[in-house]
Amino acid sequence: MHSSLQRHPPFKIGQEEINAHFDGMPVRYWERVDEEELTWGLEVVHKFLVQINDPASQTNLPVLDWRHCPERGFTTVLLCTWDRQGLLAKAAAAFSATKVNILSADAYTRKDHIVLDVFRVCNTEHGSITDTERLRQMLFLLEGALFEPPRFASMWALSAHKYHPRKTLPVVNISWDHERSAEHTILAVETNDRIGLLYDILQTLADAGINVAQAIIDTDDDIATDTFYLTDTQGGKITDPARLGSIKDLLTAAIKD
Repeated sequence: MHSSLQRHPPFKIGQEEINAHFDGMPVRYWERVDEEELTWGLEVVHKFLVQINDPASQTNLPVLDWRHCPERGFTTVLLCTWDRQGLLAKAAAAFSATKVNILSADAYTRKDHIVLDVFRVCNTEHGSITDTERLRQMLFLLEGALFEPPRFASMWALSAHKYHPRKTLPVVNISWDHERSAEHTILAVETNDRIGLLYDILQTLADAGINVAQAIIDTDDDIATDTFYLTDTQGGKITDPARLGSIKDLLTAAIKD
């Protein structure tokens, strides 16, 4: 793919940017991306770089772009911004606040600390997002949450699910898998689905200093069965039983709170 892009680079994207992407993205990105998705990702990162180099722009603002896949029942969303603690959790909360369901999320951090997150999302009827105004609203909420200090309206919207009454006390099943992946500790969470569940899980992991490389979300009959590929802050697997027990307790409390 590198040689193909050298011969036919995307419009306005220089060789230096292409090389930075190839040199900086993690190995698992190249295991998943095809040439069309790679070109799209380069274009989104380029928009972000143009923005941060514009003296008149607000450099904290993320860039969001999307493509609809109605035949597959979802919309793919790319998010590009600087890496920061809790970014994935805030994005999940912004989607939730605008009634957009996340089916899967892949988080990729380049060596230069630029993040390219890939979300597959759907509406409440499990179709692609035809009302793209929802995605613009999501970006507005996320921008406000990433401001320093955060906008009050964004923080209220992202945490509003905490004030919804719970119908029943959820049943929570949490398990760990160290064998299926050579690079990640795999966390499986099964519990009653509710608004804000994914945010609460991701924020708890972020607060515990855990990196989420991939999240796969599956909900059937109001039961969420979610899978997360995790590493510690140094990029290693998490195997210490005491730490895993502490994380499990924190997650259980956050889900039931």
